[in-house]
Amino acid sequence: MECTSELGELILHLNKTPVLPIEQANELHRTAFNLALPIMLEGQTYGQAMGGLAILNQPEADFRAELKSIDNDLGRQIGIVNQSLVNWFHKGEIPAPYYAWRIAVILGKAKRKSEEAAFLGAWCKHFGAVRGSRYEALAKRARKLSVY
Repeated sequence: MECTSELGELILHLNKTPVLPIEQANELHRTAFNLALPIMLEGQTYGQAMGGLAILNQPEADFRAELKSIDNDLGRQIGIVNQSLVNWFHKGEIPAPYYAWRIAVILGKAKRKSEEAAFLGAWCKHFGAVRGSRYEALAKRARKLSVY
């Protein structure tokens, strides 16, 4: 399979990293939140105090404009998913599925089905059973490609 190096690294990272049990994720999140709480009480937002995604820590109009501008930017979507995974594995904050969805859509539109399948199989290893319409849509897409 021929992947961009960033996509290949993301897939490899997801495939090699053990699944984080929800109990452990909850404990990580409690710890991270307890560290962030005093910072929030000093006036920072939850996202700022928790070290959340930079794209989310901006005024809504700026966020919407940036989201639109990166809609088909595979590298940027991969970068956001990578940062989301850091937050998941270290702070127990589950990644928003939108950016993973964009990766799948971009790969699908480009007819890069083997890369899309590899990504979705790796993603669903960790998040395929998560409830929510976009998580479920990713799992459905993975099943359609016979990788989940």
